[in-house]
Amino acid sequence: MLKKDELLTGFAKISQAVEKNLDYLGELDGKSGDGDLGLSMKAAFDAIGKAAEAYPGDDLGLLFMNTAMACNRAAPSTMGTLLSAGLMALAKAFKGQVELSEAELITLPRRFAEGIQSRGKAKLGDKTILDALLPYADALEATFAETEDLKSASLKAALAAETAAEGTKGMVAQIGRAKWLGERANAYADGGATLWAIIARSLAD
Repeated sequence: MLKKDELLTGFAKISQAVEKNLDYLGELDGKSGDGDLGLSMKAAFDAIGKAAEAYPGDDLGLLFMNTAMACNRAAPSTMGTLLSAGLMALAKAFKGQVELSEAELITLPRRFAEGIQSRGKAKLGDKTILDALLPYADALEATFAETEDLKSASLKAALAAETAAEGTKGMVAQIGRAKWLGERANAYADGGATLWAIIARSLAD
């Protein structure tokens, strides 16, 4: 079962991993964007963590809603907006629940991705965060269905996300600023996909 305390721990792990990779994310984003991905994501996850810790109740749906709003305020960038949409999808899905079973926990990445897709209108292969997030969700669900072991599923899913993020090198961006840079952005991994790979590894370790 996942309750509020475990969720807070997860957010803390993500925040630490993003801070550790802040310069790398900024450098990568500079190849196809304005180079602020690291800083904006640090601001986003710092705000998410603070909002989660400040929420006094146990309703996970309301906790996700608070974090979504905090993320949107702290990082009003494209990626911040997409993350907020993902968190809001989780808020709607788990409104009124104070805990999640492992089977429900496994659905979080898929629901998160659906929120992002609804807001950003991207799809698999467009060279976005979804190119690591959706393979992560696929691997997590498939491995858990086979093993019923959350740890092994998380590890396999993290590897899938890392492999998929690396696989965005050479992709032609179909959305966002990278699309207009054309071939200049093709050789580099997508910043959003790389961000998700970092998040996935932080949750698996």
